[in-house]
Amino acid sequence: MLINFTVKNFKSFNEELMLNLSAAKRFSLDGTIPAETYRINILPVTGIYGANGSGKSNLVNAVDFMRRKIIEEYTPFPVPFKFDCQSKESEPSSFSILFIDNKNIMYHYGFSVCGNEILEEWLSAYYEGRRESVLFERFRENLEEKKFEYNFGQKFIKATEKGKKAYLDFTTAGLKSSRLLITELAERQGNTAASDVFNWFSSNLMIIKPGAIYSAIPFAFMVDKEFTDEVTKLLRNMDFDFDGFKISSRNVDMDYILSRTAGNAEEREKIKTEIEGSGESFWDSAMNRYSMFHKTSDGQLTEKTLLLKHIRKDGSTALLSIDEASSGFRRMLDLVILLMNNDRMKNTTVVIDEIEQSLHTVISKNLIEALKENSIENDCKSQLVFITHDTNLLDLDLLRRDEIQFMEKDRVTGESHITNFAEFKIVPGLNVEKGYLEGRFGAIPLLHHNLNWRKNGKKNS
Repeated sequence: MLINFTVKNFKSFNEELMLNLSAAKRFSLDGTIPAETYRINILPVTGIYGANGSGKSNLVNAVDFMRRKIIEEYTPFPVPFKFDCQSKESEPSSFSILFIDNKNIMYHYGFSVCGNEILEEWLSAYYEGRRESVLFERFRENLEEKKFEYNFGQKFIKATEKGKKAYLDFTTAGLKSSRLLITELAERQGNTAASDVFNWFSSNLMIIKPGAIYSAIPFAFMVDKEFTDEVTKLLRNMDFDFDGFKISSRNVDMDYILSRTAGNAEEREKIKTEIEGSGESFWDSAMNRYSMFHKTSDGQLTEKTLLLKHIRKDGSTALLSIDEASSGFRRMLDLVILLMNNDRMKNTTVVIDEIEQSLHTVISKNLIEALKENSIENDCKSQLVFITHDTNLLDLDLLRRDEIQFMEKDRVTGESHITNFAEFKIVPGLNVEKGYLEGRFGAIPLLHHNLNWRKNGKKNS
């Protein structure tokens, strides 16, 4: 579970900005996720509001950058804050996160990066609610200093291959200055703490941007009929008109797979080598986001595609590609996994930019309510952080006061700031949506004149 995320010198974030998902102690703790070992309660849902250009999507991008830097081999460089002074652009961007993993260990992890170069990286942990234990620190003064200094805690050494510091010394000796130690150790499977952190980012933190798809959805359909049946039931309960799913399958060869794979010749050759050297496995198709390539145990290559079923008037079945479905159906198909009450969603944090995209307000509200119930009453401990302009969700019967945050950008400095609604003094019975639209809490666009000012050839005052 995500407790807080901090970013500095990234896009519209100049000084350190923190997204805090711990519950405000002065409110009732009903509807929150207790982390009894650490004597805190965590929010299952957080909604972030703000004007266009206020920095909401930049916050999603910051979380996404940190995740990708850890789990992907190649990532774009971070974009520093550009509205302070020119020298700011050469300063590092910093990211840190506090979370509880599947083993109920609280980790605090962070790094600073300038371009593609790591300047600092560190990891600490809280075991069974005790005080913070520094696991490792890695740092250098500047980019000119090629050599890093390393400090390793005893708990980190014990979590290493055979409990030997020599393994860490060997690993760090050949570590590239652009590569994170967490990533290197996790991929070598040489340290259990590093693997725990890496696995949380790769499996328990989901980022869904507008137009994006959660890549595990097609795979889940391919291998789990129970999952397919549950998704069908959930979508039909939301009044989507269809009669189920079908997986089509056809045999293909290696040339076909490579022709449907993105990348240059070198990357395709690498994929070919991986496929030929693997056992039974699945690969994404770059050309169809609802298709996957499958290598069976006997070596046969197939293309599996997810289709929709519709029963015609004459009783026969029509098959449609997912891309032929409505945009609302496709969007909900991306999000429906949030409601799954199984190990797939245990202790998972989902960050969604524009949750209302293509969805009716009634569906968005039901999604939030169902996720809360699944997270707390079914002990799934999943979380949802969503960016939205849908003011119909500003409802204190739906969201706690501390589950609402407002993002604003300073018009002078260009910096983004975030404020929790719990910090505002309000009168009982306040209509939050009305108050927000009237500008009582900021985070709305300020129109200098009516956008229809050309009407009648005359500018409105």
